[in-house]
Amino acid sequence: MEITTDLLTLASAIVPYADERLSQFFKIPLNDDGFFVEKHAKLGPCEFATDGVFLCGLAHYPKSIDEAVSQGKAAASRAITLLAQENIFTNGEVASVDPQMCSSCGVCVSICPYSAPGFIAEDARMFAGRATINPALCKGCGLCVASCRSGAIHLNGFDNNQIFAMLDAI
Repeated sequence: MEITTDLLTLASAIVPYADERLSQFFKIPLNDDGFFVEKHAKLGPCEFATDGVFLCGLAHYPKSIDEAVSQGKAAASRAITLLAQENIFTNGEVASVDPQMCSSCGVCVSICPYSAPGFIAEDARMFAGRATINPALCKGCGLCVASCRSGAIHLNGFDNNQIFAMLDAI
């Protein structure tokens, strides 16, 4: 078979950078090929599960220039809508730490998929070196609460007394 063409283009192979450190820093999963995985294919194609981090272009998968530009515009518009808000409201179900009970083991920091727990810097404060939760990053999943060996972390709305009160009401 012989085909007469006006223009012939060859696509070069696209290999992802597959930076594990970047993926772990932003808590973004990689697929089997080494590209970043979006939040949801239909509902959030330019977003990650980590709020405020957006996806576009070849970081997602090999795509044409038109598709990459469209996804870049979508990611930019999502970022602008977030930055244009004067106030950002978050979920009320966030974890909190009782610094008197915290043993500074660091398990909560290592297990949290949203990087919400951290440590108070060593300074003149009374509870320096103890864990603290950033409520803007916390999604209320409860992993840090379940992993806290000293019982210092509590999830607002799901403390033991509140759960027992719900059971008693039934």
